[in-house]
Formats: sequence, structure tokens, C-alpha cells
Amino acid sequence: MTETEIIAKCKKQDRRAQNELYKRYFPLMSSLALRYTQNEEDAISRMNMGFLKVLQNIESYNSNYALATWIRNVLVNHFIDEFRKEKHYITTMQLTMDEEPLYDVDWNEGEQKLDAEALFDLLKSLPAMTDKVFNLYAIDGFKHKEIAEMLSISEGTSKWHVSDARKRLKLALDEAEIKDTRKLELNIKLK
Repeated sequence: MTETEIIAKCKKQDRRAQNELYKRYFPLMSSLALRYTQNEEDAISRMNMGFLKVLQNIESYNSNYALATWIRNVLVNHFIDEFRKEKHYITTMQLTMDEEPLYDVDWNEGEQKLDAEALFDLLKSLPAMTDKVFNLYAIDGFKHKEIAEMLSISEGTSKWHVSDARKRLKLALDEAEIKDTRKLELNIKLK
């Protein structure tokens, strides 16, 4: 089935077309869900609820845009809505920026040294709100003003979370590099 046929059939509630759409966009949906949740169980649950929203709103899809982009936007909005629902459980604190953000960090060097799974684990080690803000800013490309509106925080708080995430990730990368150096030294001494 072509994408156009799948969309047309999904609008008519065709189960086979819905299943085909799910299968085609499963990698996109699961990678987004994993980035916006703390564990795999929550990711699967939210991914499926997000897909349900995609199907419920398929009538509003505009074919002038790529289907993958539209699905991604629906999912990101769903994940943010879910985060807002949980937000009342999270202690709110006023954060201030004491230091300048670290804009001169070379993240490519770190990415080259870590495999994808290690990088994912590193991102998941961030506090929940910092993780969400960093994902929205650094990975999904939202601006601080947009993030502030989505998460009901100030722009300054959004900037602080990105700066905090960068500091924490840099520290973790530095620690990982030190461990790798020590392993290398140990291996050299043993030989």
C-alpha cells in the first residue's frame, strides 16, 4: 500500500491500514517515546496512546507536509501533555542561573566515544525535567520560548536546564574518559 492509500483507509477506520501505518512508523514512535520517558514500560504505553491520537486525528493531516513530520509532532505534543499531567507530582523549585551556559562544549567528541546505548543511558541519568527540556531543545530543536510555554516554566528556567544538562553530561563524559584511560593503563601494565 502506498502512503496515500494508507492514509485514506485509516480515515475510513480500516484496521489493516492502521496496522500498516503503525508498523511503518514504529521506529520513529518508539525512539521518541524512549527519549521522553524514564523506562521502557512507560515508553510503550505512551507510544501506543500517542499512536491512538495519530489515528483519532488523521482527518486533520495535511498532505502538504510529510506524514512522518506530522506524526512526530502529534507524538511530541502527546508526550509533553503526559509530562504536564505528571508535573503535579514533581516538586517545583525556583532555579536561577548562577553561571554562564556552556556553549563551547564540543559534543561531537563525546558522541564519537560513546555508543548509542551508552549515550541514551547517559541522557536518562538526567533529572526528569532537565531531561525533557534538553530533549526538546537539543534533539527536537525547539526554542527556549516554545519550551517555556509547553512546560509552563520561564525561559530562564529552560536555559538553566539546558546548561545544567550540558554540565552533567560533560562531567559524565569526562568521568567515562578517565575510566577508559585507567583501563588502558591497566591493560598496558598487565601486558
